[in-house]
Amino acid sequence: MPVLVGLDIGTVAVRAAAIDIGRKLVLRRFGEMPLPPGVVVAGEILDEDAVSEAVAALWKRHKLPKKRVIVGTANQRVIVRQVDVPQMEESELTEALPFQVQDSLPIPVDEAMLDYVPLEEFATPEGEAMLSILVVAAHREMIESILRVTESAGLTVEAVDLQPFALVRAAFGSDITLTETSPQGIIDIGATITQVIFVRNGVARFVRILPRGGDNFTQALVSSLDMDADEAEEIKKVVGVEPEGPPSDTMDEADVRRVLTQEADSLIEEIRGSVTFYLGQSGDDSMSRIVVAGNGARLPHLANRLGRTLDIPIEPAKVLERVDVGRVQLSEAELLDAQAVLPTSVGLALWGSV
Repeated sequence: MPVLVGLDIGTVAVRAAAIDIGRKLVLRRFGEMPLPPGVVVAGEILDEDAVSEAVAALWKRHKLPKKRVIVGTANQRVIVRQVDVPQMEESELTEALPFQVQDSLPIPVDEAMLDYVPLEEFATPEGEAMLSILVVAAHREMIESILRVTESAGLTVEAVDLQPFALVRAAFGSDITLTETSPQGIIDIGATITQVIFVRNGVARFVRILPRGGDNFTQALVSSLDMDADEAEEIKKVVGVEPEGPPSDTMDEADVRRVLTQEADSLIEEIRGSVTFYLGQSGDDSMSRIVVAGNGARLPHLANRLGRTLDIPIEPAKVLERVDVGRVQLSEAELLDAQAVLPTSVGLALWGSV
């Protein structure tokens, strides 16, 4: 069976998942390798050599295949827009795409690498056949940086994919069918970015990358309570935020929880703004559920507070329910602990299969 490997280049670590793509999807390998601070920030690679060394070490330690690698990208230099274009053959649209979308993008099309996902066909009041597409535009230099890193590590990259698309595959898989009409969401909270994705009819309809994540909670404690970064990182994992309502003042950790809750509410308000915007544009009344993932989503009570504030059911991503697990050289407990960070690399490895 063919094996694809998904490579997730995060802020604090690089992670990879190898999956057999056949009649059944089988996770064969999963591993991660820490990154030095500052080499990847908000999804952008700032030190290519350091990232390449970490990727090479990850492949060596976990004996990962070097071919058929799918690498993900997500940062604020990736633009995702819904655009309406005249209906045409796929080959014609691919050729005409730069001209069709240039007025809808904030960057020159000759500086971007473009791709698109078809959404639905419709007709104008005048009867012209149109196609609504989700356009992805990534700065060319950023993609070239990713490819330099992987080439230096000795990998053969088959595709560079948008991480939000990978998250859709990993979080929902075949659970979303073409008859599904109620919009659903994925919130992936990383160290320095939060990815907000809304899905309808099995396709991502809205993508927003917020330049904030788990590190903002740590820095809020450092600046507000004069902690050092290591102490703040550890205590936030224990105390967490208030599940609902204003921060409590009856606990010993009241100041920590108050700061974390304030930071949580700022993040939640940005997410709420995205929900409101999307529902207003789509004409839907509500969202049926939101799946949460990412290291930052592990902050105690954050997911509960998100769900209560938005009044939307919240559930964790359960990737291991969608793929069989082979010999991954990890215990069941270690795999379960990794569930929050599995979705991106697994979803990348599912490229073209779901």
